[in-house]
Amino acid sequence: MRSLLHQALVENAPLKLAAFALSLVLFVVVRGDREAVTSVHAKVVYLYPAERVLMSDPVTEVRITVRGPSNQLSRLDERYLDAVRVDLRQAEPGELRFGEEMVRLPPGLRLEAISPSGMQLRFERRLRREVPVQPVLAGDPAPGYRVARSSAEPRTAVVSGAASVVEQITRAPTRPLLVADARQSVRGEVDLAPPPTHADWQLDGPVTVAVEVVAALGESALHAVPVRVTGAQRVEAWVDPAVVEVLLRGPLEALPPGGPRGLALLVDAQAEDAHPPGAVVRKRIAVVGLPPGVAAEVRPETVTLFTRRRRD
Repeated sequence: MRSLLHQALVENAPLKLAAFALSLVLFVVVRGDREAVTSVHAKVVYLYPAERVLMSDPVTEVRITVRGPSNQLSRLDERYLDAVRVDLRQAEPGELRFGEEMVRLPPGLRLEAISPSGMQLRFERRLRREVPVQPVLAGDPAPGYRVARSSAEPRTAVVSGAASVVEQITRAPTRPLLVADARQSVRGEVDLAPPPTHADWQLDGPVTVAVEVVAALGESALHAVPVRVTGAQRVEAWVDPAVVEVLLRGPLEALPPGGPRGLALLVDAQAEDAHPPGAVVRKRIAVVGLPPGVAAEVRPETVTLFTRRRRD
C-alpha cells in the first residue's frame, strides 16, 4: 500500500507538477474571461448652445450598467471613469435619450443600460444687457457718522441669460462691504452677488466699492439763551428781548446738550456809545463760538437796543 502511494506521489513528479500548474492557469484564465455585469455612477457634462439657455433641470449623474470580462470589471473604478458627454448645441426641445455614443468605456467593456435613460429639454432665447452695479453695505457707521455716498468701479456689468429672467434684472448688486463702526471713508474689493437662476454676470475681476463716511448732521434747539451787550462804555445799554432761542445745525458730535462751550450771543453797542444817551435802535444778534461746520439760526434775529446815561 505504501509503495503504491509513494509511486503515485513521487514517480514523474516534475511532469505531474507541471500539469497541475497548467490546470491552475487554465482555471484562472477561464474564470477571468467569464462575463459579468456591474453598475457604476458617472458624471454628466454638457456642451450648451451659445444663443439659447437650457431652462429644464439637467441630469448631473447617471448610473450605467456595464458588461464584460469579470477581471476587467473588477478593475473598473468609477472615480476615473470618463464623464458622459451630451452635446446640446443642435438639440431640439423635447425628450433627449442618453445613447451609447455619449459614454466612453475601456476596451472590452460594453454598455448595457443608463439610468435615468434621458431628460426633457426646454430652451429659451439668450438675452444680454448692461445694468448698473449697486454697492451693498453691511452694518452702520459709528454713532455720529453716516454714509454720504457710495460708488462702484466698474459702474456697469453685463448680465446674460434667459430672456424672461434678464428682462427682470435692473441692478447688479455686490456682496456686502463692511462699514460697521466706521469713522472714515471705506474702500474695498468685493464680488457681485450670485445672479438669479438661468443668468450669469459677465464681468472680469472684483468690483471696487468706495464709501464716503461723514459726520452725521443733526439739530439742537437751545431755549432762553441770554443776549449780551458789548462795546458800551459811556452809556448803560440793554436789549429786549433779553433771551432768545437758537437752533444749531451741524455734526451730531459738535452738538452736545446745552450747546457747545464758548457759544455766546452778542449785540455791539459801540456805535451807540458815541451818541447821546436815549437811543432806541434795532440790532442784529451776532453768534460767536460756533464749532467748525455748525450753523446757527437765532429767533428772533434782531433785538431792540436801549441806552441811557450811565449813573455815577
